[in-house]
Amino acid sequence: MPKKTILVVDNKPDILEFLQKRLESQDYQVITASDGVEGLKKAISQEIDLVLLDIAMPKKDGFAMLKELKSQEATKDIQVIIVSAKRETKSILEGQNLGSFDYFLKPFNFEELIKHIKRCVWS
Repeated sequence: MPKKTILVVDNKPDILEFLQKRLESQDYQVITASDGVEGLKKAISQEIDLVLLDIAMPKKDGFAMLKELKSQEATKDIQVIIVSAKRETKSILEGQNLGSFDYFLKPFNFEELIKHIKRCVWS
């Protein structure tokens, strides 16, 4: 069975590096992007199974990227888990309304996050 590919979009290099190493150790292929513009380009140009998406980023925030992902035929079926420090109910509801599979709060426990990822990519 081919590896599942996860696109991690976050403007914090330490989070990108941490998630890339941990996800690769779980046998996922990982692609990273540091903002929503770069993330959207990679989601369109590569075969992605899941996006882990931060909200607060430069150039294009996570909500704008999610909205564009879900509005394009080529990317509308890609699953998205928002991983954000934004704890407000308004942000969580906006993520759901835009089509995210799940909303995971930072700081996060990797073992809990991986359970959500497995539920998402194998559902």
